[in-house]
Amino acid sequence: MLSIVSYVCWPSVHLLGKMSVHVLCPFFDRVVILLLLSYMSSLHILEINLMSCLSILFMVCFALQKLFSLMVHNQFKKIKKVWGCCPSTWKPFGSSCYFVSTEQNFWTKSEQNCVGMGAHLVVINTEAEQNFIIQQLNESLSYFLGLSDPQGNGNWQWIDKTPYKENVRLWHQNEPNFSAEECASIVFWNQRGWGWNDVFCDSSRHSICEMKKIYL
Repeated sequence: MLSIVSYVCWPSVHLLGKMSVHVLCPFFDRVVILLLLSYMSSLHILEINLMSCLSILFMVCFALQKLFSLMVHNQFKKIKKVWGCCPSTWKPFGSSCYFVSTEQNFWTKSEQNCVGMGAHLVVINTEAEQNFIIQQLNESLSYFLGLSDPQGNGNWQWIDKTPYKENVRLWHQNEPNFSAEECASIVFWNQRGWGWNDVFCDSSRHSICEMKKIYL
């Protein structure tokens, strides 16, 4: 059965509106003409060809307007307006989309469910990313991450092969603490807040899926 997924898109480049390409020639013209006429009247220089002066003035204005228009056009050519899209039931952050599963499964089954949606279990790269994710979570529940230690030897690996960064390890204090617990979850503990905890991979937990945004 074919399933239809709706997407929501956000512009990754925000334009502040359409720039005007008109130089203020009409206002400029009026000011210069008034000054010119005032100057001519005071000196009684009636023989000056006013039309010739105005012709030069309008030519200068026209040239400035064309130059400004060309500059704006070239600037807009450099701006590529890109839209980042996520499925309508997913939450956007940075270049990714996130989905919090309402079902509980083993770690491998949770990953399979994510893959079935074109995603994988979440990979947390920054503290800012985690701060966004925990806003979507229930403090009474535990959620699988895309982080595991398949050999039980402390060699933790992200599901998408992202390097396991030492500076982005958001474990609870004294965790991980048991080599037989080879999968990671994120859980809220009183007095500690949110953090990672090592758990048994065959325990049933909720999960968080992550996929890259689709760009248009």
